[in-house]
Amino acid sequence: MTSPVLPLLRDGGPLLAAFDGVRALLEPVFPTSLFRYEHVQPRMSPARWAEIARVAPTIGMSLADWNSNTLSGTDYRGDVSIPVFLVVRQDKPEFLLKGTKTPGVMGMMAAAIFALDSQRIEGVGQVSVKRASNLEAANWIDDRTAIATLNVVVKNVGYSKELARAQLADLSDVDGTWDFAPVTTAQSSGAEK
Repeated sequence: MTSPVLPLLRDGGPLLAAFDGVRALLEPVFPTSLFRYEHVQPRMSPARWAEIARVAPTIGMSLADWNSNTLSGTDYRGDVSIPVFLVVRQDKPEFLLKGTKTPGVMGMMAAAIFALDSQRIEGVGQVSVKRASNLEAANWIDDRTAIATLNVVVKNVGYSKELARAQLADLSDVDGTWDFAPVTTAQSSGAEK
């Protein structure tokens, strides 16, 4: 049996493999023909969340952290936390929990947990759903939208230092895929108001 080939380290390596593996486990239950998938960045503004929530049902995914564990030894190994956000909309707030002809938050939470918990991503690690909550977004979304948050962890994810060294022998020449030119974005200091 051969080991699966992980993405290159410059593309995310085991982090990308964990992220893509979680999505691959979700897609049979939440197919892309019926559910939109979004990458969710940390500290997104309520306005950006509102934009994402305009079209539902939606599955949002992010990368939170990669925490070293005591099994590290010579290669870095740890648990990767991938928050999953389940966005639903209904015509009336009372339909948010159970749903109508479109999913409610309870059904989506149950289906996502079923799809993910105790599953194994080959060559990456075992998936565990540590927590599911419908409360985080309650104060800043409209009353016809619900966003459930799942704390999904892929356990004991790691990489080989030898493979990493071979891939990143010269950081300035990474197959021409990285561009180190400065990126500027419009940011507000808040003083304009």
